Amino acid sequence: FFCPAPDFMAMLRSILLLACVAAATAFVPAGLPLTGARGSRRSLSINMGKTVAQKRVILDQLEKRLETSTLIFSTEMNKITVKDITELRSSLPEGSNAICVKNTLMKKASSGTPWEVCKDLASESNLWFFVDEDVKGTIKSFKDWKKATNKKDQEIKGGVLEGAVYDSKGVEAIGDLPSKQELYAMIAGSVKGVGSKLASTLKECPTKTARAIKLAVAPDA
Repeated sequence: FFCPAPDFMAMLRSILLLACVAAATAFVPAGLPLTGARGSRRSLSINMGKTVAQKRVILDQLEKRLETSTLIFSTEMNKITVKDITELRSSLPEGSNAICVKNTLMKKASSGTPWEVCKDLASESNLWFFVDEDVKGTIKSFKDWKKATNKKDQEIKGGVLEGAVYDSKGVEAIGDLPSKQELYAMIAGSVKGVGSKLASTLKECPTKTARAIKLAVAPDA
């Protein structure tokens, strides 16, 4: 009987959470200004808006973006240029955005939701990352960009997952978890191994049963 270990089940739960939002990768928030040559979802940028109506539209779109996210994390913007941000955005996997959001707007959009705890990170100027599914790929992209641009001091400030706040090391640890595809391969391998053992056991059953019957009916020596 196959019984997955607790650590394996914890990883399975984390990746299944990512799988549940896989459909969100097709989401493109309407009405948000796009920047960058390709105009992809990876290069979304939000400004505060001048009128009350503009602010309301932007706030609605940010709330929808949070609804489709699995993980959000931030990095401070005081030492990075527009060119740096453009390069970083272009390197992100599909379904992940790097968005410049004012702290007041972020607090309002997350209020009353599991993301509300992000207020602890909403200080200074932040570049926020909204991740639909590819958590591992997004964090890897950030690390690769940091190395390529020689920004050793550009750290992940912190992040939020399932209503909990994580520091920089915590977010990086989340990025070290197996991806959905990797976990599927692990599960497939485990199931295949269990199936092979079960088939072998069933194959041996008739022989063992016959042997037991023969011993049971054999006359005493």
